[in-house]
Amino acid sequence: MNLTRLTACAALLTIAFPGYAQWEHRYPKVDTYGHHTYLEQEDLPIVSSGPIDPAPSPDGQSLAFAHQGWIWLMDLETGKATRLTSGADVDGRPRWSPSADRIVFVRDTGLDTQIVIKALPDGSEILINSPAIDLDPEFTQDGDSIYYTSAKSGTPDIWKRHIATGVEERLTDNRRMTRGARSVSSGGFIYMGQSGPSRTIRYRNPLEGTDVLLNEQGWHPHITPDAHPNGQAVVFGIGDGNSNRIAVMDRDRPDLYRWLTGPGMRALTPAFSADGSTVYFSRSDGAQQFHLMSVPTAGGAISDIEVTSFDHGTPLGKVSLTVSGVDGPLPARVSILRADGHPVVSPDGPTYSDIQNGGAFFYTDGRLSLDLPPAKYTVKAVNGPFSTPTEASFTVRAGQTAKVALALEFVWDSKAAGYVSADHHIHLNASGVHDLAISDLLPLMAGEQLDHVAPMAWNQYNRFVDTDRLGNRVRGEGSAEAVLSQEVRSGFHGHVGLIGADKAFAPWFFEPGSPLFDTRDHSNGDAVAFAQANGFLPTYVHPVAGHEDPFDDLTANAPPYELILDGVLSEGVGIELVCMWTSPLGTAETWYRFLNIGQPMPATSGTDMMANFYRTPAMGTARAYLPAAGGAATFDEAVQTTLAGKGFLTTGPALLFSVDGTKPGGAVKSGKQRWSLELASVKPVEKVDIIVNGEVVATFEGISAGETKVYSGESVLPSGGWIAARAHGGPDGWPSMSPTHFAHSAPIWINEIGSTEPEAAKSAARDLMDLLDFSQSRFISAYKRGDTPKLDARFAKARKVLTGLIGN
Repeated sequence: MNLTRLTACAALLTIAFPGYAQWEHRYPKVDTYGHHTYLEQEDLPIVSSGPIDPAPSPDGQSLAFAHQGWIWLMDLETGKATRLTSGADVDGRPRWSPSADRIVFVRDTGLDTQIVIKALPDGSEILINSPAIDLDPEFTQDGDSIYYTSAKSGTPDIWKRHIATGVEERLTDNRRMTRGARSVSSGGFIYMGQSGPSRTIRYRNPLEGTDVLLNEQGWHPHITPDAHPNGQAVVFGIGDGNSNRIAVMDRDRPDLYRWLTGPGMRALTPAFSADGSTVYFSRSDGAQQFHLMSVPTAGGAISDIEVTSFDHGTPLGKVSLTVSGVDGPLPARVSILRADGHPVVSPDGPTYSDIQNGGAFFYTDGRLSLDLPPAKYTVKAVNGPFSTPTEASFTVRAGQTAKVALALEFVWDSKAAGYVSADHHIHLNASGVHDLAISDLLPLMAGEQLDHVAPMAWNQYNRFVDTDRLGNRVRGEGSAEAVLSQEVRSGFHGHVGLIGADKAFAPWFFEPGSPLFDTRDHSNGDAVAFAQANGFLPTYVHPVAGHEDPFDDLTANAPPYELILDGVLSEGVGIELVCMWTSPLGTAETWYRFLNIGQPMPATSGTDMMANFYRTPAMGTARAYLPAAGGAATFDEAVQTTLAGKGFLTTGPALLFSVDGTKPGGAVKSGKQRWSLELASVKPVEKVDIIVNGEVVATFEGISAGETKVYSGESVLPSGGWIAARAHGGPDGWPSMSPTHFAHSAPIWINEIGSTEPEAAKSAARDLMDLLDFSQSRFISAYKRGDTPKLDARFAKARKVLTGLIGN
């Protein structure tokens, strides 16, 4: 550990923020998607452990499927699967040519996708690769052309390409996503479309110029339809609570579909056999592994299809991996890549794609044994944000075992320092391929050295996931505890997380554009009151998108429109300062205004990752560290510590701040006071700021990778308000999956909690009045006059409070 001491007197400085980024996209950007993570997770292929995307051959004798990032061909009689591709990239979603001599599929490089047409006799490949995302190829009935999705026109639309000439025709023009085209023998194709948060199945007949809606579901990407050889029937997926069921329908009577699988199963990617008598599909099991299944098209018993062997084309070897700390084997996040970059997947649990840094990762309890094709590999391991990434290279040889041992070192020990960690905003199940139980989070928490998580059930329209699990709790070793909570998705009112909720607030969603079930007069204030009456912590999640001060231009970077009301009228309403999808800098500027009017608004931290997504940041990428006696606390105790405004929030650095020995959440006297700050980080940090009532009063150079530094100085504190510290800037990289580093202490109050400095309070109140006017104008534009008397009364009440603060 490199420990240095810096002593400095505080001086008023004017600084610019160093370069800072939030996660936006890894693959070529599609402008019609505000949240690109949904497109990359829901519409791009995954690297699976076990067969997915089955494609029956035209002769009925074999299945093509994806497994471990390659395409395989399985003999249906023997169950033997032979690897067809073996390259560095991830191959998926295969489809056969009518003549059975070619297979077309998607190839994912990790930064882009392309279409590959592979000839089976000689293995030659034709690549179709635009500068944009390309997906979901399908041969036409004559085999001369393919349908595929490409975003090269700006949106992901379906194109038809003649293979020999390369002549193309754009067939759809959708503002969001159209993909999954499947040839229909009677002409045209069926496909999956998107309308706002809904997914649809449509039938397009280019010859007749018709486009028919067959099915629509609220936010469900796993519809994945296939067309029957008779040209009339369609098989597709339906979201049913936490299940994903498969059904078949007649194109002329789509409302009278028939279930093929029951509730409780995660059935995915259905495909008809060549004779149309059977539907093949993949199933995700409790260990997040995939299996091949089949069911008669007319309904009947569901069968497992066993893969008796996987022939890699070469004998396999083994690797035996141990990850340890000072006390022996240690749970860890690991990434194993072949020398050419092809990812290795977990045979025992979920495998994730690192959307920030690339590659894949999964979790181990400290010991791992894998069968791998002979090659050179690298392995990297971490355990939480204060572990230095440890790497090793190894070679797998046929019939031999390579032994690898990694020893992790840490720059800061949170438990020894008396802290517990919490990620108060993730999701257990969203629109991913798996159905997780809350206990499935414990190995991930152990691998991230994360004590507490609050996975939030969230729903929109007719999609209700995890609702029957609300309030479920699970405990692991030490302080590890997860509590299934709720997120109220109230559109531009602002999403509100109810941390610790064990019963649901209703309605789960509301905003001007949502379906009208009872009244338009719903308010986040009701959700806040519900939470506080039941002992939950309400917090506005992912509030401010951009890095700029929102009050410089509210039209460009506005906070959630109802935050102004709850921030002024309600005590104890939190704000999610650190989140992967929004900016802590822009959010902090909003938070400072509420602190300046004397509202001790607790700051929370949440990654907002979806645990059943494939492409996701690691849990705990954004987290809070909360003081706890002996470095241990229950989930409920830590929530109360958050509410009390203690600790610090971070995407990587440890930041321990005190004034005259008083830590965040406490109060110190005004006048000259001496402060101290300890900063430790695995990755470099650019800047350190001391902030009084929202103004930077001192700034210092940050630290190098792996360094710990103690800063100290003096500040003359005004008659009221608060003081805090923050650290920000620096390159990305493991152990963090955030684009850069940020840490912020909770405030230390001057003289008493909730005190104000008169001029700072007036200035903040004027800014908040501007936000009040702006938000109210947006509600007036969105709702009809007279529809929202409850909301109107809240605006009037908040206006009165702010007017009193502004005075004359």
